[in-house]
Amino acid sequence: MVVVLNEWIFHDLWGENGVENQEQAERFLRAFRESDDLLVIPAPGEHRWRDKVYELLERANRDPSVRTASRLFRSLMQSDDKSVEVLRENTIILPSDLAAQLPEEDIYLVEAYLSAGADALVTTDCGLHGALADFSAVVCSLRGDFLAGYFRRLA
Repeated sequence: MVVVLNEWIFHDLWGENGVENQEQAERFLRAFRESDDLLVIPAPGEHRWRDKVYELLERANRDPSVRTASRLFRSLMQSDDKSVEVLRENTIILPSDLAAQLPEEDIYLVEAYLSAGADALVTTDCGLHGALADFSAVVCSLRGDFLAGYFRRLA
């Protein structure tokens, strides 16, 4: 499975969404590392996804509770066997009529999904999830539903 994660993963790993979500996100990364699944790395651009990667790495230097998760995330990103990096020149640009239906800050996620041939876009954003409900080319799941199914699948 090829997976696009929106920015919830960083907020969870930082502990901003509570200890339970932080532990669950770290557990997800460990399970993901052992699976055959691939993480989509969106193309560099105006979005904050890559900035949050760097922030995760910086926080690991200051906060021991983030250190293990940061190492896991970095190892996934740096492994050709665990990630698919979308290059700017290979990015599929959404048609303007579809882009107009999406929250502007999330267009890059759908472009990354389509460009990488992903199987799942995982979000906590109900607006994005709802906007993609009628767009059959993208399978969008809410974080809780996705993780519950992911852990069941690997059990």
